[in-house]
Amino acid sequence: MSRRRLLTLAGGAAVATAAGIGFAQSASAASAAPSAPSATGYGIDYSDASLTAGSVATAGYGFVCRYLSWLPNPKVLTLSEAQALTAADLGIVSNWESDGLQSWQSGVPSDPHAQGAGHATEAQRQALANGMPSSRPIYFSVDFDLQPSMYTALNSYFDGVASVIGRSRTGAYGGYHVIKELFDNGKIAWGWQTYAWSGGNWDSRAQLRQVQNGITVAGHDADLDQAMAADFGQWGGTGGGGTGVILPSWPNITDGMTGPSVQAAQYLLRYHGASITADGQFGAGTLAATKSFQSAHGLGVDGQIGPQTWSALIVQVQEGSSGDDVRAAQVELNRFGYGLTVDGSFGSGTTSAARAFQSAHGLGVDGQVGPQTWQMLVGTGTGATGGGTVTPPWPNVISGDTGNNVLAAQNLLRYHGASITADGQFGPATLAATKSFQSAHGLSADGQIGPQTWSALIVLIQEGSSGDDVRAAQVELNKFGYGLTVDGGFGSGTVSAARAFQSAHGLGVDGQVGPQTWQMLVGS
Repeated sequence: MSRRRLLTLAGGAAVATAAGIGFAQSASAASAAPSAPSATGYGIDYSDASLTAGSVATAGYGFVCRYLSWLPNPKVLTLSEAQALTAADLGIVSNWESDGLQSWQSGVPSDPHAQGAGHATEAQRQALANGMPSSRPIYFSVDFDLQPSMYTALNSYFDGVASVIGRSRTGAYGGYHVIKELFDNGKIAWGWQTYAWSGGNWDSRAQLRQVQNGITVAGHDADLDQAMAADFGQWGGTGGGGTGVILPSWPNITDGMTGPSVQAAQYLLRYHGASITADGQFGAGTLAATKSFQSAHGLGVDGQIGPQTWSALIVQVQEGSSGDDVRAAQVELNRFGYGLTVDGSFGSGTTSAARAFQSAHGLGVDGQVGPQTWQMLVGTGTGATGGGTVTPPWPNVISGDTGNNVLAAQNLLRYHGASITADGQFGPATLAATKSFQSAHGLSADGQIGPQTWSALIVLIQEGSSGDDVRAAQVELNKFGYGLTVDGGFGSGTVSAARAFQSAHGLGVDGQVGPQTWQMLVGS
């Protein structure tokens, strides 16, 4: 899919933790409907066809979601790739994406039914040519925040798809509201929901979830998917390939941050020729060295050490290696308590530490620090703090939505004087209250709770505060498992939960719920 809502927080792995992502066995899949549940199975979707089947399996994923589209197109699945994926025992999910219907944002086509039929005809031709059994479904992408005004056209488009491949084989990729609309109206039998445009809501009927964008697999960009049913439309291999290890995201290390991962990055920059001190402080010298390295390697020159820069910086080190690259690995190993002397010499002690780390984290145990071990070392835990934390965008909560964000918004509207029930259901009363609040605060009265409305609704709360504003914060904190009683009293329990949330998400830890904490709570 196209990049959307990529949240790279300080510490890197926080997104995965918040989304409930961890280490899991690969999905159990088959070309016919499997019988074993696979709700903890993970796979990836990606557009870079140079990512090999062997790399995907070695990284621990059980299936891939691959593209069909108008030709010529380098991201499209080919027969040879499908055969390689099958040989690696990986399941394959077929997805059609020309432009993800994004052209609809400029104007809905006059005959969406015909467009759907046309897409389905070409999608089926390609899928069958790649070896997909004729009984397997195809997902069709809705790759933008489609608005309710387009629902009539959306339903017609999927009627067109079904007229070619049959309703029982028709699937959709999209956000919560799209998937819900299509399931509710009987237009699809298969749903692949992305967390983007979903406001924290999940449709339980969706067999697949896209739970994180922007992970790195063998140096290639990909998105992480979770199978929520034994049969999620897969074909090809059985899904048994791989080691069962999900690698964490590379962290985003930026100016102003400190810690061992900053020091490791500095040592790697020194290995590549930078004349800087490896002091664990990301200052002006490290910023300049990072930009110079990025420029020399054809990367985006932003001065931030993110996934692509990490992937270019790392080098394989093993027994007998020496230099700043080894020092970088020793610094990262010491984060996990191995107590190595950071001397740049990869001897028996460093080998033993590497082997122990690999064994503890489900990696192949060879004592070498290669790409997977580097990613697990750097991406696990918080190796750097400070700097700028990137907060997620405020969600757009609209009429018909349900869930914690709706409940929190209702409590905030009540705090500002609305006479509504806080029940987590965005119905007519909440719509009217939202419009009234927007009008009173000089906002566009569209009834949607988006960034400007959230920013006007929230208030700073802290220990001793009480009321519906506190209830809103308690509801949001409970999204992350803190188990607070939603009583409107900001006592020691709420303070502890707020501090824990701030610490886990790279925020300043003060126990108060201010603008940045609100945005992280609501948007995550």
